[in-house]
Order: sequence, then C-alpha cells, then structure tokens
Amino acid sequence: MIATKRGSNERTGKGSAQRFSMAKAIVATLVLGTTVLIGCAGYAIFKNQSLATKFLAPHLPTSQPSVVLTDSRSKPFQPDVRLTREGIDLLLDALDEAVRRKDVDGVLRHITHDATITIHLKQGPQQQMAMLTREDYRKTLAMSFAFPSANDFTRTNTSVSLASDERSAKVSFKSTETLRQANREFKTEAEETLVFNIRDGRPMITSLEQTFPGDST
Repeated sequence: MIATKRGSNERTGKGSAQRFSMAKAIVATLVLGTTVLIGCAGYAIFKNQSLATKFLAPHLPTSQPSVVLTDSRSKPFQPDVRLTREGIDLLLDALDEAVRRKDVDGVLRHITHDATITIHLKQGPQQQMAMLTREDYRKTLAMSFAFPSANDFTRTNTSVSLASDERSAKVSFKSTETLRQANREFKTEAEETLVFNIRDGRPMITSLEQTFPGDST
C-alpha cells in the first residue's frame, strides 16, 4: 500500500512538474513573442522617420491652411498718384527735350506698351491714316530723327484738360520744326493730342494722335 501510494504520488508530482514546465514554456513563448513584436515595431518606427512623424506630429485641421497664409496687407503699397498741371508741364518739357536730342527711347519711356497711336497725314485734299503699335512708332521716330534738322522743335498752343478724379488728362498742342534738305530749309507743322493715365504709380501716355497737315515754306 505504501509503495503504491508513493508511486502514485511520484506520478502525480511528475505530472504536475510537467504541466508547470509546459505552462512556463507557453508563458515564456508569449512573452518572447510579444517582446519580439514590440522590438520589431519599435525598430520599424525608428527606421521610418516619416511614419514616426506621422504618429507623433500634432494633428492639424485640414480646413485651415498650415503653410501659406494670404494677407492682403502683404501687398506692396501703391501711392495714390494724381495728375497736376505742373506735373504735366514737366512731362511735356521732358518730351520736348527728347525730341530735340532725337532720343527715341527718351520719348518711348513715357508711352505704355499698349498705347493707341494714330497718325494722320494730309496731302492736299486727301488724308491718310495709319494705326501704329508702339514698336511701329519706334521705327517711325527713328526714321524722322534721322532726317537733318535745325534742332529747333517748338511746342505751341498747349491745352491741358484734367479729369475730375485727376487720374487722367488730355493734352493738345501744335509743334513746328525746321528740316534741312541739301541747300533748302522748310518748316513742318503738326498737331498732336495726348492722353495721360496713371499706370503703375506714374503718369503715362496711353493714347497719341498726330496730324501732319503738310509742308509750308
């Protein structure tokens, strides 16, 4: 009886030990597996900085811009430029000097690129009209300035009409100049109408109309 009981106890002890060892192995396996998973995940997050940034960076609402903010106050200041009779007279004087110097660029710098330029040429009872671009007018000026003259360009009968908002003005005048050809001199006359507008903070010619009635000796 004693031997049987002892044998039974030994078998019971061995079974319990085996079950305990198996339980420890299962727990150890679970712990090891969990540790490995955590380690792998940590390594992947550490290796992939964009993934880490995605999870660690604070969430910003998509309805609000986070990079570029538009502020109307950041626009460059545009001064409120107004035309005056004194300012227009100074511009006309500068144009006169450019014509006397035969300075094509000195004339064109006061004319906008999209200016309307009209030339009227009277030949007796007939009259011809030409619409020019700014580049066409450049070539016309260059040819006329190449003709010998006495450099006595004179502007007369100047009339200035300012708009009520002082942002545009219409100017009309006549001009005379003595041209020279061989041993002969002859005087040319012209009538001109200019329209000034404020462009990019300064007065510019947006319309130019010239009429040449012909030569007079």
